[in-house]
Amino acid sequence: MKALLARDEELDGLFERIYEDNVSGKPSGYRFAKMSRRYEDEQKGLAEKIKKLRSGIEKQSSQAMTKDMFISLVRKYTCARKLTPRMLNELVEKIEVYHAEKIDGVWELRLRIHYNCVGEITIPKMLPLPIPDMTVNTRKGVFVNYTPAEIAG
Repeated sequence: MKALLARDEELDGLFERIYEDNVSGKPSGYRFAKMSRRYEDEQKGLAEKIKKLRSGIEKQSSQAMTKDMFISLVRKYTCARKLTPRMLNELVEKIEVYHAEKIDGVWELRLRIHYNCVGEITIPKMLPLPIPDMTVNTRKGVFVNYTPAEIAG
């Protein structure tokens, strides 16, 4: 970026010099027109590159800021015991609910959650650590089995 800005400034100086030389009659009119056109074309290209780079820098800093905002919101609720409407409003932008489908005799409902500041987060299918099946004795003679979704079927 610095090199592009330096070259842009250098082209301004060169253009001034050939303009002054043209006034004093040093280069021919044809040579002056050719040189000035070349400098102007290069400067236009530089201006476009500088604009794109600034836009990219602005976009990256904006994304970093929104990710930091989301992380601070999540940290705020890490010890929450209950989901409240306020938490949902602060963390979730929208939830897309699809039609329920019966797959292999089991009804499945697909949701897509778009979080504030970061959009949709894709959670990998394979968890890094195996999650064991868990059986809970809810009352005498009644057991509830919890099986991870990837294993259930």
